[in-house]
Amino acid sequence: MSRKTIAACMVALMALSAAATAEAKKKDSDEPPSREVTGRKGVEGEIVGNEIPGSPFTKLEIGMSQKQVTDILGSKVQDDAECGQYFTGKSFIPFHFGGDKVRQECAYKGLGRLVFTNQSDFDGKAVLIKIEYDASEDGYRDD
Repeated sequence: MSRKTIAACMVALMALSAAATAEAKKKDSDEPPSREVTGRKGVEGEIVGNEIPGSPFTKLEIGMSQKQVTDILGSKVQDDAECGQYFTGKSFIPFHFGGDKVRQECAYKGLGRLVFTNQSDFDGKAVLIKIEYDASEDGYRDD
C-alpha cells in the first residue's frame, strides 16, 4: 500500500471519528437536564428535566415518604397514576441488608414520573429518590 493511500485512509477515519463524536454530543444535548441532590434526612436523589409551571411536582422534595407525596399530589392524581415495581442489582447481592433492592415507579400523565425506594430491609417505608419532569408523559409505564 502506498503512503498516499494510507494517509487518505487515516484522514477518512479521522473524519468518521469526528462525525461520530459530533453525533454523540448531539444526542447528549437532546437529554433533559439532570442534577443530583441531597434531600430530607440526607437521602440522595436525582431531579430530571425542568420544572413545569403549576405542576404539583414542584412541591415535592427528595426524601419524602410515599404518604407525604400522596398528601401533596392528592388522591385523585395518585389514583390516576400507573405504578409498578422493579428489582435493582442490589437485590442479588448475598447478605446485603441495606435498602434500594426494589423500586416503585409511578407515571403521571402530563406531569412526569416519580421513583421511590426503601432505605433498609428492616423498614418498609419508601422514600422519593427521583423526580422526572415531563409534560409529554402519557401516564403509562412501558415494561
